[in-house]
Amino acid sequence: MAIDKQTQKLLLYTAIGGGAYFLILKPILIKLGILKSSLEVQQEQSQKENIDSYISNSIRTQTPTKSIGEWQIIADQIYNDLKFSGIADNKSDAGYQVSRVQNDADIATLIQVFGMRQESFFGINTGGLQNLPQFIIGNLDKSEIAKINNNYARKNIKFRY
Repeated sequence: MAIDKQTQKLLLYTAIGGGAYFLILKPILIKLGILKSSLEVQQEQSQKENIDSYISNSIRTQTPTKSIGEWQIIADQIYNDLKFSGIADNKSDAGYQVSRVQNDADIATLIQVFGMRQESFFGINTGGLQNLPQFIIGNLDKSEIAKINNNYARKNIKFRY
C-alpha cells in the first residue's frame, strides 16, 4: 500500500513538530519552570510519600489540640493570605496562622486539611497544585520561615519548612 503525497507531507510535519517540541520547546518550558522535569516529578512524589508518612505517624502518636474543623478554618486563612502570588498577600498573618500549631499532630492535621491548592497571579492559575509546605516555602521569605521553624523548635515539633 503506497502512501500518497498529502499523507507523506502530514507525517513529515507531524514528525518535525514532535521533534521540535521534545528537542526545543520542552527544554525551554522546563527551564522557565512552566513544565516540571522528570527529576522534579520524582522528588515531589518522594516528598508527598514522606509527608504522608509523617502525617500518619504524628496523628497516631499524638492528639491535635484543635478540631479538624478549626484546622480547616486556619488552612483556609493561610490559603487566602498567600494565594495571589505576592499581590495583596498577608504574609505576616500566614506566618502567625502556621505558628498556631502546638505539636506534631497539629501540623500534620493542618497539612492534611490544607490538601493541594492552586496559586494564582492576577486571577490566572499558575503552576501546579501545591501542598502547605510548598505554599509556605514559595511565598514566605527565609527570615519568616526561620521564625516559624524557631517557634516549632521551642515547642519540640519535629517538622520544619
